[in-house]
Amino acid sequence: MAIVEAGHGADGADHGLGTLLRMPYQAMMTDVVEPALAAAGYGDIRCAHLPVIQALATHPAGLRATELAAYARITKQSMGYLVDHLGTGGYVERVPDPTDQRAKVVRLTARGWTASRTIREVVRDVEADWTRRVGAARVEQLRAILRDLVASLER
Repeated sequence: MAIVEAGHGADGADHGLGTLLRMPYQAMMTDVVEPALAAAGYGDIRCAHLPVIQALATHPAGLRATELAAYARITKQSMGYLVDHLGTGGYVERVPDPTDQRAKVVRLTARGWTASRTIREVVRDVEADWTRRVGAARVEQLRAILRDLVASLER
């Protein structure tokens, strides 16, 4: 990824916050995570699937598709497509909701849990690389700022 100096792209343009948040994330996903997943045998997982896996990894009992869609901030139909793809790959399964037998929850399978651990390891490696690039104090400052921003947006 060609970011020449903080806040400026290779073309010298001064980028807004949205772009500055997106660029490192995209670099992490497309340049590191997807290739690492492919090398580990999970080549069918794409960036779009990661919010599904992340949400399910933090909710082991599973979530309804509507909850997953809200978490990922996408439509229920789009979430259905992602869940179907992950189901075909053996990463998730739909099971009866224990609180409402008419409904289904989506949860990770053993393969999904293994993929989730692999994703987390790769992300930790990227974070370690970023720490080497800009320093631990700056990475922790960024993390604190982003936590504060996320908390304020959730209110």
